[in-house]
Amino acid sequence: MTRRYLGCDHCEAGAWIGCVPGRCDGWCEACQRAQSASPDDPSPSCERCGGPLTLDAPRFEELYGRLQDVVAVLEAWCGDSARLTPLVPERPRFLTDLDPPPIEADDAPALRTALTALGAGAFAETRDALEHLPEDPGAARDARASIALGIALQRLNDLAGAEAAFDRAVAVDPANPQARLDRGALRARRGDFAGAREDFARAGDGHEARWNRAARIVLEAVAAGLGLPDARVIESARAAADEPSSYWSDHTVGRLLFTSLVERARARGPDPCADARTLRAAERELEFETFDDRALVLLGYAMLGASDDVARVAAPLASTSIARLADEPYALGEAGRWLAARFATADGAIRASRPAEALAAIRPLLDRDDVRRYRFPCARCGVGSLGVERVEDDD
Repeated sequence: MTRRYLGCDHCEAGAWIGCVPGRCDGWCEACQRAQSASPDDPSPSCERCGGPLTLDAPRFEELYGRLQDVVAVLEAWCGDSARLTPLVPERPRFLTDLDPPPIEADDAPALRTALTALGAGAFAETRDALEHLPEDPGAARDARASIALGIALQRLNDLAGAEAAFDRAVAVDPANPQARLDRGALRARRGDFAGAREDFARAGDGHEARWNRAARIVLEAVAAGLGLPDARVIESARAAADEPSSYWSDHTVGRLLFTSLVERARARGPDPCADARTLRAAERELEFETFDDRALVLLGYAMLGASDDVARVAAPLASTSIARLADEPYALGEAGRWLAARFATADGAIRASRPAEALAAIRPLLDRDDVRRYRFPCARCGVGSLGVERVEDDD
């Protein structure tokens, strides 16, 4: 069991938090007081203020990251999406299997050496060894050498060479799912959707193959049309993929559809009316309403300069994010009144559609040295700051 020592860097205020057999030591982030708790109580509360007791990592350690999120949204609303852009992950459109093929007991020494080098990440060495592999009738019937070469070349960013290597692997073993998956991904990335369709159909039923089949359906439909793809096309893509995940970096059909439509609009030259109708319809295809999904939508409109839609998306996203920050135990307590006042000012400005005023209240928090160090003012001395100073495990 992990225990943490919270301490002030100026006075002697501090306490251990965490559980050991028979007891738990808690900390009220609102009151900044240590209290004991029963190990059988799943949600212990403070005896003084009734707020939740922290038994694990303090929640205020998440505050700096959440403040950055809110500032990014407000800045995008004001016309600057630079801080928002890196918050939206770049998900690869097509997935590959770049695991080295297994070494087998009867492999020739040259092939064994090349596969060992590939497993060690020596891609140039692998390429050189496989391109000069001695003539061996057994190797000619073994797709692993060509797959390994394709992987090494792809790692070296020689995509044409990698595709040619996978061509040879498929010629030797047409049913090899790894060769089909990796060649299909390369074909799809350069716009050969017909070739990719054939490969993905024979790439097995793993997560990567299922996603690639779904992504090919979406991207081919977006490339072929002007508006939103037909509902039946979108549903066929959903049927091909695994169940969608709300995790921020995972692929979903809705996320891919929206981002690819934004890219199409930017490439073809924006048509404000048509793009707005299409993208608003695509918003309804998003599977989740997480911060990351709304940030993706906000960034899309910001990239197209659609100021009305930027404001429409940014206002509720900023308001919800501020409300969650204001509901944190530290901000609700006596010690966090200074922070709660900032949140209240920002919330009022957001409700009045004045994002610049909200920014003026929130952005300076990112420059505070204590907040940047995941520490907050100590209520006991009023001079120092509290934070996690030691972490210990029960072993």
